[in-house]
Amino acid sequence: MQSPDKTERFMDAAKRRAYEVINETNPKLTSLEKGYWLALRHRYGKEGCVN
Repeated sequence: MQSPDKTERFMDAAKRRAYEVINETNPKLTSLEKGYWLALRHRYGKEGCVN
């Protein structure tokens, strides 16, 4: 089995970080983390619209 490359590991870490702070209103995140955070909030109905 091939191990994930650096890009995949970076994306996985961003997804985990976004999930950890899903209930916070204004967390400090990188752009990638914020994208995942907004997507998660939209998926789970935590936010009406995305600005």
